[in-house]
Amino acid sequence: MSARRQRAGGRCRRNEQLILWAVLVLWVACLAPLLTWGLPTRKLDPLLFGGDDAWRAENYQIDAALEERRHRRAGADVDLNPLAARDELVELTASEAQRAEILRRYRLYSRQPDEMITFQALQRMNPRAGDLDPRLYQYGGAYIYGVGAALGAAKVLGAIELTADATFYLEHPDAFGRFYVVARSLSLLMGAVALAGVYELGRRTAGRAGGWAGLVAAATMPVLISGVLEAKPHVPSAAMLVWATVFALDYHARGRGRDALKLGLASGLAAGLVLTGVAAALYGLALLIAAPAARRGQTARHVILAGAVAALVYAATNPFLVYNVLFARDALASNVNNSLAMYAEQVRRAGEGAVRVAQLAAEGAGPLVLLSGLGGLAILLRRWPRETLVAAAAGLGLTVLAAFLAAGKPAEFARFLVLPCLLAASAAAGLVTAVPRRGAWRPVAVACGGLVLLLGSRCWVYLGAFATDRGLEHEPRHLAGCFLAEHRVPDESIGVMQEPAPYAVPPLDFARARVVMLPKAAPRVVERDALPTWLVLTADGADALSGAWWLMHYELVRRWPESDADASPITWASKPTFVFRRVVDGAGT
Repeated sequence: MSARRQRAGGRCRRNEQLILWAVLVLWVACLAPLLTWGLPTRKLDPLLFGGDDAWRAENYQIDAALEERRHRRAGADVDLNPLAARDELVELTASEAQRAEILRRYRLYSRQPDEMITFQALQRMNPRAGDLDPRLYQYGGAYIYGVGAALGAAKVLGAIELTADATFYLEHPDAFGRFYVVARSLSLLMGAVALAGVYELGRRTAGRAGGWAGLVAAATMPVLISGVLEAKPHVPSAAMLVWATVFALDYHARGRGRDALKLGLASGLAAGLVLTGVAAALYGLALLIAAPAARRGQTARHVILAGAVAALVYAATNPFLVYNVLFARDALASNVNNSLAMYAEQVRRAGEGAVRVAQLAAEGAGPLVLLSGLGGLAILLRRWPRETLVAAAAGLGLTVLAAFLAAGKPAEFARFLVLPCLLAASAAAGLVTAVPRRGAWRPVAVACGGLVLLLGSRCWVYLGAFATDRGLEHEPRHLAGCFLAEHRVPDESIGVMQEPAPYAVPPLDFARARVVMLPKAAPRVVERDALPTWLVLTADGADALSGAWWLMHYELVRRWPESDADASPITWASKPTFVFRRVVDGAGT
């Protein structure tokens, strides 16, 4: 009888896994068409060149820029020609070199500002000379080399055209756009791996019903949908951390050395993908705290083993970081200083950052999922305090880290909260344990709860944003570019608040128009007639423009979408775009 039950249990478990993977394949298949959002394309040529023929490759002056980037010791994410600190208007199209630099971005960059730095890191390598240093260390080698390997495989399969001649891509931006699809595909596949881990955590807490509740909550949360459609390492790292959580719980339950090895491997890969993955080190501390007194010595040895494995995996995937720490710290310092410059001010505003983290978590997971996760966490802490401490360790660490860095950050900063949001979804399964196991209405209660979580996530807004961006015709930045092309007189200047790039500024006639960048703070003297006729910019919503000094000089002409309620702030897809026209009356202030 026991053997028969074991065979039946094995068949049930296999069927459960088959259903799980079928659901995950369906999830991937549904999202895959959206991978083509925001890509460089020749469809923008009429806007970028004012209806004239697109430039020939030599006009972009790409060779000199690539040669400078290849030989500079600065980090791959450091701008070659950054704008100096400014308090006055800056002419952005005063020379052909400036126009060429802007147009290069629109030929090669996507509408996600961080995706291009991976390709820049790959471009500056020289494998024939033995130089595989990416000069980019917050994005780990496991990710950068992984993207490089995926591009090589895609070339073999005939999916992309891979050439060292950058001028080819300037004349064929759609060909370069396929690079982004390949890199984003890695994020999407790793998103499915993360969901499998969330299901496993929920199943262990509350059986299959808990697993499906956690999976539905995670699969529809905006922060995951946004993350899997971007060529960035945060979702792959979070997937490794979710499975590190599973392995940490395995070790706590059984104390086996092989579970410690799995924990070390997953932790090392998480950190090797993106630097925030070092939060996995907190699993070791949590295991030591949660270990029974009789097993603390053994646990300490296995934690050291897991740490050694993680360190070896990290070093193997980031060999040049180790080398540069020892022998060539200039490139490392450039990359580190660039990151520190972005976050130094936020560290001093941790209280404000904590509030911002709460806002971003509610947007990223959905307020109902977040509240359900907190409620489930309370139940789990009461029933299984030691196991819950282990499971929550890395998520809590990343939440605290985000609180130190989040003050004043835009909504896309929610990428640092992918793991906490996934763990919140799995913790929501704790609520399922409060539903009696007996009774035919239990599946109905769980299904209704899952539907409520789905409806509270606003996932359809994000899916709609990516679908709109993919179609381009109704994408806000594209609509703004078309509006200006139709209504702007050729000699009228255009003002911008951000450096022109596909993610920040609509496609404009950069080949001929006069484009001026306004300072963020009001200049000492403002002559209204000297301001550009038009002003165009992107923002998370109208609230982000409140208090801007230039509002007294401009009136809003159009905005897309028409309401902030239709915006999807975590993602750069279909970013809200505003067009202003200078007020003509008044002499100035």
